[in-house]
Amino acid sequence: MAKQPKSAKKGPSAMTLAMAGTGVIAIVAWLAYNVPWLCLFVVAGFLPTLAAAIVDPTRQKHDAIAVGTMSMGAMLPFLLDGFAMMGRTGGREILGNAFAWLSVYGAAVFAWGLCWLFPIIANIIYENRAQNRLRQLQRRQNSLETEWGERVKELADLPPQ
Repeated sequence: MAKQPKSAKKGPSAMTLAMAGTGVIAIVAWLAYNVPWLCLFVVAGFLPTLAAAIVDPTRQKHDAIAVGTMSMGAMLPFLLDGFAMMGRTGGREILGNAFAWLSVYGAAVFAWGLCWLFPIIANIIYENRAQNRLRQLQRRQNSLETEWGERVKELADLPPQ
């Protein structure tokens, strides 16, 4: 009986993934039990990220990554402050902090703006550069025609030999 070739491993094993998943679930369960207000803040703060993941048509989900990163960056100071006050209030005042919500959703709006406006702005810049280069080449062509005469224009229409 012929040996079957070893297939190259493409990622972590199922057992490793199961252990990691169990660990993540345990940490989330502990946080949800001990600081439910902070968990609620995180879930509500990541709603724009969820919307970006649903709306983004690409496979890589760059919009969701940008929105999630900006949202997490805006949430982090408030989460650390909530963990510091975990014993006294459990971070409940974060839910009523208008500045926290404005920061998180403002960061998400900024990320959406980058994702939508950056390609448009880059396209405008490249289009202007191409038009400028075309004008330069036309000026150069006109100067060559005045210097060398109409014969240059006729030779340009011939196929190369």
